[in-house]
Amino acid sequence: MDLCIGLIIVESDEHEFPPLSKMIIEQSSSVIALELIKKQALADSFYKKANDLFHDFLCCKENELLRKKNVELGIHQHSFFLSALIQLQPLADMQVMNLKMHRLVSDIKKKFQQQAPVVFGFNNKVTVLFQFEEATIQTYIVNQIQYFITNWSDSNHHFLRIGMGTCYSGLERIAKSYSEADKALSYLNSKQKDGIMQYQDIGINRLFIHQSQEEIISFIDEVFHPLKSDHDKNNDLEKTLLVYMETNRSPAQTSKTLHIHVNTLYQRLKKIEEKLGISFSNTEHLLKLQLACYLRKSN
Repeated sequence: MDLCIGLIIVESDEHEFPPLSKMIIEQSSSVIALELIKKQALADSFYKKANDLFHDFLCCKENELLRKKNVELGIHQHSFFLSALIQLQPLADMQVMNLKMHRLVSDIKKKFQQQAPVVFGFNNKVTVLFQFEEATIQTYIVNQIQYFITNWSDSNHHFLRIGMGTCYSGLERIAKSYSEADKALSYLNSKQKDGIMQYQDIGINRLFIHQSQEEIISFIDEVFHPLKSDHDKNNDLEKTLLVYMETNRSPAQTSKTLHIHVNTLYQRLKKIEEKLGISFSNTEHLLKLQLACYLRKSN
């Protein structure tokens, strides 16, 4: 895409355009491009140092070192902390990508000021650490983040994925909040979804964040494939298992939902046990079926 990175205006008479003005205009693009490269190099250097310092802080195990590095980062010791990782949609043009990232970092700093002492970009991600005096402010901060991200995405025509950790007090728990933000972002990436995901909202799916989609699908097929049959065009056994688990294994509710007699339901459940080589009375087998049904519906 074409991108305006600067503007030079040369004043001239309407009927006269001196050679010097022509030369200025011809060389202006190179001058502006060089200035942009210098500014980007300075910003990249600052981000690299901020990234190294912050990750050194996250790796600290000693309170003495934590207190020393938190001063360097501008973090207040007695605060509540909330980590966020923002991932920008990759672009083929790296120059445009860097400009968008720099703009996002700048806009976050302007919007949140004292509430975000740590803000820096690295590759296509922006790391933000929010701090506030009272835990009750968390809801307000999260709402402000959602409002800001929505407006920024709309005005810049760029989709974002945001993973947010849990709010904690204490310097030593910032690393935990950051780790949660990273997992929440990984979950969005695995689902190919844009928007904001808070770690506590992932629920049981946090167990599968680092599992490939192929492995999950393989696990689901392991349960449901044996239930398929050329003679069962309606997939009755598959539907029965899903409804049976969804109704918390209630025979009455399952048969009502499927519009079948309860004796028919028991016959189907018996077939399911035989085809899968399991027993509904076995706790481990039951957990496997419940998990497969849950993943089947959520994938």
